[in-house]
Amino acid sequence: MKDHIKEITRFQQHVIAIGSGGNINKIFSLSKKKEGKPLTIELLREYYRELENVSIEERISRYNLKADRADVIVPALSIYINVMRWAGADEIFVPKIGLSDGLIQNLWAGIQSNKQPSNITQA
Repeated sequence: MKDHIKEITRFQQHVIAIGSGGNINKIFSLSKKKEGKPLTIELLREYYRELENVSIEERISRYNLKADRADVIVPALSIYINVMRWAGADEIFVPKIGLSDGLIQNLWAGIQSNKQPSNITQA
């Protein structure tokens, strides 16, 4: 993964990450950042250090995490941090809309503008 990310971003001047999913959404929520504002890689590193030093039970009570989130959020942060570092991205945007919702909106916009993909039929 590291080699692939480095390869595809090698000639990019400025890389900005986009995150989607429960772990990055929870970190964004904990950060109290305004919607549309990015999280920095340094902020992710701070959350990583903070969360890795508390037990799963403390993550649940102190940060209001669900049990199935409390045990995976630290490894997830490690992945985000490494991917951003390998890509040379200093910040990550966390859109309120999820990946699947975004794809559906994109398909619908194509249908509406009569640029309908050949494998999509209009209802």
